[in-house]
Amino acid sequence: MNSVYYFVLEYFILRRFWTMGFMSFNHFKRIISYITGIHNIYTLRKIFVHLVDKGFFIKKKNEKRSYSYQFIGPSTATIQMNKIIF
Repeated sequence: MNSVYYFVLEYFILRRFWTMGFMSFNHFKRIISYITGIHNIYTLRKIFVHLVDKGFFIKKKNEKRSYSYQFIGPSTATIQMNKIIF
């Protein structure tokens, strides 16, 4: 599973996702499903929640009971791929 986390993070960094602002989980779910080929919603949610728990996303509550997330890129935090511990 660690290789999937690294792959997703590398993709987000290469595609500069920190410039896209806040997006819902549904958008991130589609992107993660596209790049990994995983279509099981439980596994996709597990990948995303793990990355949120590790601090790679900013979580913002909307007016309703939902949340928006923003990927934290190298411009706001120093992310070194070789020092990330899952």
